[in-house]
Amino acid sequence: MNRNAPVDLHVHSTASDGALTPGAIVESAARLGLAALAISDHDTVDGLPEAREASAGTGVRFVPAVELSVNLLSGGSAHLLGYFPGVEPDVLCDKSADLGMALARVRAARDTRNPRIIEKLAQLGFPLFEEEVLEFAGGDVVGRPHIAQALLARGYVQTSREAFDRFLARGRPAYVERERLWENTALDLIRSLGGLPVLAHPGLMDGDGRNLPALIRSLVPRGLSGLEVYYPRHSAETVAMLLREAAEAGLLVSGGTDFHGSPEDSAGMGGTQGVFMVKVSQVEGFLRRCFGDIELTEE
Repeated sequence: MNRNAPVDLHVHSTASDGALTPGAIVESAARLGLAALAISDHDTVDGLPEAREASAGTGVRFVPAVELSVNLLSGGSAHLLGYFPGVEPDVLCDKSADLGMALARVRAARDTRNPRIIEKLAQLGFPLFEEEVLEFAGGDVVGRPHIAQALLARGYVQTSREAFDRFLARGRPAYVERERLWENTALDLIRSLGGLPVLAHPGLMDGDGRNLPALIRSLVPRGLSGLEVYYPRHSAETVAMLLREAAEAGLLVSGGTDFHGSPEDSAGMGGTQGVFMVKVSQVEGFLRRCFGDIELTEE
């Protein structure tokens, strides 16, 4: 594996709120020369079998993953990435297993939340039909990004980011809280399948960041495996702080673009050289945990 090759360990497909199918994502990853790829859809693993099959023979190392929204015991919320190296997607997709049942509950909570958001938007003078929102959902997970796309299509906003900033983000007039897994439940679910729980884009969490080191240290004894250090919207100072915390706590270092295939993306899949890119050498420890002994080359 080339030490300088790009990897992307945080990508979303049409199984949740991405624009590309899992198969198309793998094809793009191979074309871009990615050494490793993880599809980590929101609260669903339904896209993983297609991605696993598509990755065969491409040279792209594929890691099954999921992104969970969790409530923190200390207050607030976070996103937790679960990586499942060596676990077959069929096992993860088992609807009768603990993970499958937990994800089903979370998706059901989204289904009750969306009509309430649409009702609030109507009260604000921006009516939508649920059918409009469903048209933008490629999979069975319908969420705020799809509502943002419907608002954009109606001409109520100029960008999806504006939809969140004006209406849909926490504290905005159409925001509705929803059910999430608690951090200990999410950590236990990922661990029970041999997975690696990684705190997603910690630099974007609410607050000024001063409490972030304490939060990270509190999650380590509960089973946290790593930090998503490299992320397009992390500043150089945030990256440096997260690297220190990871080293001190013995955590793995991960990174990815959070690619959705949307104009709102901060970076394209795999990133861009000189702008944002995660290289094999930056996440070597994580990749070794996923794939065992990997031989690194300089070209």
